[in-house]
Amino acid sequence: MIFASDLDQTMIYSKRAFRLKEGTTEPSIRLIETYEGREISFMTSAAIELLKEVHEKMTFLPVTTRTIKQFQRITLFQEEIIPDMAVTSNGGNILVKGQADQDWQRLIRRKMNESSMSPEDLKMQFSELAHDNWILSERTADELFHYYIIDQAAAPLEELKDFEKAAAEAGWKMSLQGRKLYFVPMPVNKWDAVAHIKEKMGKTFVAAAGDSLLDLCMLEVADLPIAPLHGELNDAALGKTILRTENRGLLAAEDILKQVLAAYEKNKKICAS
Repeated sequence: MIFASDLDQTMIYSKRAFRLKEGTTEPSIRLIETYEGREISFMTSAAIELLKEVHEKMTFLPVTTRTIKQFQRITLFQEEIIPDMAVTSNGGNILVKGQADQDWQRLIRRKMNESSMSPEDLKMQFSELAHDNWILSERTADELFHYYIIDQAAAPLEELKDFEKAAAEAGWKMSLQGRKLYFVPMPVNKWDAVAHIKEKMGKTFVAAAGDSLLDLCMLEVADLPIAPLHGELNDAALGKTILRTENRGLLAAEDILKQVLAAYEKNKKICAS
C-alpha cells in the first residue's frame, strides 16, 4: 500500500493555518521546519507518532508542490521519518533516496516540449493581464512551473477565469491558492508521478490525501481519497466520493492518518501489495 500525501495544509501546517476552534487548548506540537531563522511548519506530536506507524506499515510517499530544496528543509523527513521516495515540484521531480530521478526528469521535459506552450510565450500572454498593483512577486520552481504572489483582493478575478481557459488550451493548468497563483504545464502533475512509482514498486492500492486543486488529479484515481475539511475541494470533487476529516487545520492530519491506518487494517491482504 502507498500513502501518497500532500504536505502543506494536509500533513504540515504553519501557525497561521492551525485553524483551532475557539477555546481549544493547543495540542502538543513540534517544529519540523525552519528557514532563515523563522519557524515555518509544525505537526502535532500525535500526528508524528501516527505517521511513524504509517511509515512502518506501508510506503509513505510525500507528494508536494514544493521544490526539491523546499522539501529538504523539512527536518522530520530528513532525519526521523525518511521516505525512500518523494514527489516534489508538483510531480516534476521524483526523489529516490534523496536524489532526483534523471530518467523521470528527461521524460517530463520531453512531454512538456511536446504538449505545452513554452513558458516564455505563456508569460508573454499573461503579461497583458498582469499588473504590479496586484502582482507582488514572481517565482520559477525547479525550472518546471511558475507562480506569482498576488494581492487577491486587487486581482481581476473574472479576467483570470478567462485566462485560465486560454492557459488550458496552451497546455498549462492555472490554480489560484490563497496568495499564490500557479501556472503548471499539464505533464507536471502529481498523479502521473505517483502512478509511475506505483507501477515501479508493483503496488496495487493507493491512499491519497490533499487539500488543493493541484491534488485533485491524485484524489480522483486513488483507491482511498481523503481531503481535509478546510480544503478547496468541496465543490471541485463533486461526483467522486472523497472522505473528509472531522477537524480543520492542524488536527486534520491526525484524522487523515487514522483513516489511512484503519483502511490498512481493514484491507490487509489488498494493502500488502
